[in-house]
Amino acid sequence: MDSARYEQIRKMVDDIYGICATGDWAAVDKMVTDDFRILEADNLPFGGEYLGKSALEELYTKVFAFWDDASLAVEDVTISETNAVVILTLHATSRHNGERLAMPLCERLQVRGDKFSGITPYYFDTAAIAKAAGTLSLD
Repeated sequence: MDSARYEQIRKMVDDIYGICATGDWAAVDKMVTDDFRILEADNLPFGGEYLGKSALEELYTKVFAFWDDASLAVEDVTISETNAVVILTLHATSRHNGERLAMPLCERLQVRGDKFSGITPYYFDTAAIAKAAGTLSLD
């Protein structure tokens, strides 16, 4: 991969995280393919498949309903011709029990041309998220 392609994808990654944080879903729609797909682990309270241009907005609405003051901190990014792997930390306070969460995760962002065609998140501990969200009892 040449440096121009690397820089293009890196900018796309930075842009999509920044734009999602502002909630500008019309701008996000321009960054994703029509067949955009997000696949969250089934055992998460917001698990399942999210499809199409509105997938990120739908997912964010579900995810952030469980948390106060939620944010994602990008730690590192690895880029190939068709993927970006982003290492993140989710910081949030549970609306269920007030627990403060700092959860490491990685997201695989699939790249097709100049748009994203999918995202697959990998959480360090899905059970801890479900417990903090009040959808899993570990007793």
